[in-house]
Amino acid sequence: MCAGKQRVWVLSVWRLRRLVMNKLLIGTAAALLVTPAVAGPVAVTVGGYYNSVVYSQDADMYETRDLGIHNDAEIIFKGKGKTKNGIEIGFQVQLEAEGSGESDYIDENYIYAKGDFGKVEIGAENNAAYKQQVTAPKFLGWKTYDNNFKTWSKVSSFDKPLMDGVEGDALKINYYSPKVNGFQISYSVTPDARDTSGDSALYLDDGEVDSDGDVVTKGSSTALGLKYTGKIAGMKVKASYGINELDEDTGVAPREDTAFGLSVSSGAVTVGGTMFTKDADGEETDILHYAIAYKLSKATQVGLMMHNQEAPSGDETNITVLGGSTKIGSGAKLTYSYEMVEDDNPQKGDSTFMGVGLLLKF
Repeated sequence: MCAGKQRVWVLSVWRLRRLVMNKLLIGTAAALLVTPAVAGPVAVTVGGYYNSVVYSQDADMYETRDLGIHNDAEIIFKGKGKTKNGIEIGFQVQLEAEGSGESDYIDENYIYAKGDFGKVEIGAENNAAYKQQVTAPKFLGWKTYDNNFKTWSKVSSFDKPLMDGVEGDALKINYYSPKVNGFQISYSVTPDARDTSGDSALYLDDGEVDSDGDVVTKGSSTALGLKYTGKIAGMKVKASYGINELDEDTGVAPREDTAFGLSVSSGAVTVGGTMFTKDADGEETDILHYAIAYKLSKATQVGLMMHNQEAPSGDETNITVLGGSTKIGSGAKLTYSYEMVEDDNPQKGDSTFMGVGLLLKF
């Protein structure tokens, strides 16, 4: 079979599989919506976190003040109950309490049903493959792979190695299979990937344009994930693979994200990270984000993180973080870090950040 025909055959199989999975997922979600009445009242809890860091900052290409304050916080409402036949149902609503210029004060929000069949989520949430991602170990009061302070992104081309770039929080259906021998499969379908904030809308079909003739639609998207959690040779091992693909409308550039994650823990040491590739209209951005974390005691852990990112132009962004965190009370951590950012782009240059902060979880 020639290469051209083989590629067409592979694409046809993938599209057929995606069509079948979409039908099965929608059917499962519809069946769950008509489950028996809740056996008792849905219990509602309120939690969240508040992260605040004070930085001493220096950037080659930017006139910055000596001190900067960066906050990231969410208040999270959760509800959980059970139907008369034992299916767990619930919801989650995340309120952006503080952030770096966030405009959508309500973040992820969804309902779910969980039972022997697995788990189904319906709402404005990240795709299931994203939520299954295995990432670098967390040793600070915040996640290096999900830096919401926008310190690095303001002085470099830093991009997160996360699979949320195709449709974000657009309304979707997520499905997670039961775990079998440590393995779990997930699948997501997003009917309309255009509104990444998750607002409800009448979905416009392919080819819709505005008064200027510009395409106003984006397309639908799917995500497929596989995760393993278990022990190998006495070590705790986690691994994941995911693919998130846009089924683009006419005139819209194609987009596909893939990620592989691996984490290994032995005693007080954890090593892990993510290899991520973003393919946007045929141009690839490759990211390798990894870290090693070491527990000095029950209260304190330290670590080293490396982030290497190569843009389609060939420019590289390298970030190194050395630091740690210490538990100072119930739900409270002191976090401290030294962060070096190097960018090949002459308009970005190099930057350094020294930070001390407080993380509160409630």
